Parts: sequence; C-alpha cells; structure tokens
Amino acid sequence: MLEKPLEIQGQTYPPGILVVPCIDLVHRNPKVYDNPTEFQPECFLERAFSPYEFLPFGGGNRRCIGMAFAQYEMKLVIATLLSQFRMQVVGDRPLKPQRRGITLAPPSSLKIQVEPL
Repeated sequence: MLEKPLEIQGQTYPPGILVVPCIDLVHRNPKVYDNPTEFQPECFLERAFSPYEFLPFGGGNRRCIGMAFAQYEMKLVIATLLSQFRMQVVGDRPLKPQRRGITLAPPSSLKIQVEPL
C-alpha cells in the first residue's frame, strides 16, 4: 500500500494504491532470461539471479519464511527422483501453465511416463 506517490516509467500512482509485482512477468522478462518462454532449468547453473529477478517465494518483507527449507527439500527430492527414474512427458503438444490460486502450475492433463533406471 503506497504511503506516498510513486512514479514508475512515467506513470504516477497515488497514495493508498496497492502495488504488487507480477512474478510471471518478471520470470518471462527477455532482458533477464534468455528464451524466457522455454523450459531451461540449466540457466540457473550458469549464473545466480538476484532476489529481484527470481521470485518463486515472493519478495521483500513478505517473502516465504520457509524458503530455505523448501529449496533444500526440493534439491533432495529432485536428486532422488532423477537418480532412480527416467521421466518423459507423454505426447508432443505444447503445455501451458494454469493458474492455481495465486500460483502457476502444470495443467491437470499433463501425463508423465516414469520408468526405473
């Protein structure tokens, strides 16, 4: 909630207006991410992104308190799955994320074939 006027790229917002970042637009910014509409998880191996460029847990004083634990847990789960299974998306049609509340998620129609290594 703005306490005083804020100007962003020539547009002035008055006090009392709620301003929130659009995380999806940040994550699809071609100035930050090469090929932002492509699934390229290896881009996170190439460089570290600032808290203003990668916002999976929100930002500022509203950032998720469980962020560090969630990231640690994700690394363990993903490492375990990738070391024990081969996974492949079934079908070749493009998949579009769907909104689930305030987040984006894979569509419910997503099918993955899982085989042990």
